[in-house]
Amino acid sequence: MKASGRWRGRSSVARNSAKQNLHLNHEELLERKLGFDLYTEGDKKLGWLLTFSPSSWEDQETNKMYSCVDLYFVSQDGSTFKVKHKFPPYFYAATKHKMEFEIEAYLKRRYEGEIADIVIVEKEDLDLKNHLSGLRRSYLKLSFDTVQQLMRVKNDLMHVAERNKSKLDASEAFETIFIGESKERSQDLLDCIIDLREYDVPYHVRFAIDNDVRCGQWYDISVSSDGILLEKRADLLQRAEVHVCAFDIETTKLPLKFPDAEHDLIMMMSYMIDGQGFLIINREGQTNSSLAETLAMMTLMQKAY
Repeated sequence: MKASGRWRGRSSVARNSAKQNLHLNHEELLERKLGFDLYTEGDKKLGWLLTFSPSSWEDQETNKMYSCVDLYFVSQDGSTFKVKHKFPPYFYAATKHKMEFEIEAYLKRRYEGEIADIVIVEKEDLDLKNHLSGLRRSYLKLSFDTVQQLMRVKNDLMHVAERNKSKLDASEAFETIFIGESKERSQDLLDCIIDLREYDVPYHVRFAIDNDVRCGQWYDISVSSDGILLEKRADLLQRAEVHVCAFDIETTKLPLKFPDAEHDLIMMMSYMIDGQGFLIINREGQTNSSLAETLAMMTLMQKAY
């Protein structure tokens, strides 16, 4: 189920009655000076999504760290703001047949304090020979509070899953029949993890896929007791008025080599912002060839305006 359907069912009164309890770090304070103030409470806002990036935030009440995604918006009047959208990172683990509940309990004990939640979900497995018939497979969805926790657990289980997967052969049928009679030991349960899936999806990409969030679209943004709520405005097609900056840097370099920041000099930098061009020249490190390039660049910029 898409999260957008869940957002639309909330009342606007509940959305405006909550506030995010966040500790502001140096990054948030710097971005506030640059115009991207953090939106944590107040009335619903309308914004055009400029970009988003992975981040983290610390709960003011519990001092606990969570992974989140910073979303940067431009309002219709040209003002800017950002929000922190909490989103739990996760990956999937495959187990031997009918071992999901035992592995779930085992992983919760083994990684207590690391794994935030485990649920059993049905997913399509393209590795199954008859997957086109609609056959689905059960997976454990392991959710975490931070990406760092996910990476630690993933690294710990990866070699186990690879080893177990390589040992799958005809003896698996015999083990499946008699697994109920064997004594459950930690090593036995660990050997039942045979694959990990979707652990390599970048965190912010996973957020965008699961929540159907795309840059260059308008959203209604509000705050509720559950966090940030987004609702896509498909009726608004005109993009926001944004500031556009483009730049180019020309440097010296050795023949047939790429520029090296250790010893190559910057000859000039050209940039354009909101349709106005500028040229910065390094006269100290300038050579005859760079002077010709500078004159050519200045000529092109004059033609452009």
